[in-house]
Amino acid sequence: MFQMPAVLAERASRDRGADGGDWIRQLPDIITEAQHRWSLSLEAVLPLGKELSVLVAVTMPGGQPAVLKASYPDARPRREAAALARWAGHGAATLLGADPGRGLLLLERLAPDRSLLAEDDTQALLIAADTLQQLWVPPHLEDSIPPTADLARRWLTLIPGRYRALGRPFEPRLLDAALAASNGLARAPRKPVLLHGDFHRGNVLASVRASWLAIDPCPLVGDAEFDVADLVADLLDDYIGEPAARVRLRTALSALCEAIPHLNRQRVLRWMLAKRVRLALNSVGATGNGDWDLDFARLLLSHQAELTTALPYPETKEIC
Repeated sequence: MFQMPAVLAERASRDRGADGGDWIRQLPDIITEAQHRWSLSLEAVLPLGKELSVLVAVTMPGGQPAVLKASYPDARPRREAAALARWAGHGAATLLGADPGRGLLLLERLAPDRSLLAEDDTQALLIAADTLQQLWVPPHLEDSIPPTADLARRWLTLIPGRYRALGRPFEPRLLDAALAASNGLARAPRKPVLLHGDFHRGNVLASVRASWLAIDPCPLVGDAEFDVADLVADLLDDYIGEPAARVRLRTALSALCEAIPHLNRQRVLRWMLAKRVRLALNSVGATGNGDWDLDFARLLLSHQAELTTALPYPETKEIC
């Protein structure tokens, strides 16, 4: 019997209003339809669902363990299905079935209780770098996955609008730096790749089949540096605001540039800065507190010249 997570119902109503409430009421029937469609045995709801989705551990005919992911049926399930189909199990969980119109994905089951968060930072960084390079494949244009350049162009309007609406909650130099970074990212890269779009250690799980595989993509097409910016921020999670943050940041950036050839260090920094300011505005609007993201943005801006120089690995001016 499917048990609705209370937090999911609250989030759907808050974020989607009446439409979210309708989806929540239909969700048990949607799960039941998927159960019959794919001949699944339901086991338990997994504590991993987020962003208006629920994950259910299931068993397929023949005993194969899998996960049924039921999401609010907007564009995200379709894009996630397209990306997972493109990766075909290389670097990411295998897509076993899909009905994106109903928000349903049937996925290879990984180890939900063992992510890269359990590994030490050095090992996690190397595994993450290897996983990313498997995911960065040429995109299929017919999949209509949004480009990062469009996102950066939207930020040029969204960031100053939110800044003014929230009463200018931080110093103008951070706003100016975020807009300059976004402007520099608004041009499409020469060789766009398919991106995970939300790459952090918690989204890489242990796998019997392939050691480590990514889950829960929010796919985009564009700069590889977009995914790297998310990973660096994740690796710095416990250090922002601490004296060791600057050294940790420089070390992580240099190590990733050594592990992943041809990264553009300047573009990694631009994505980090623009994202931190945008997320700070989101946090200020939601909770009144964007300190973590603002401290990170200040760190990036204060040490920008130092961070564009590799240490200890040699590099040209911008390319690792």
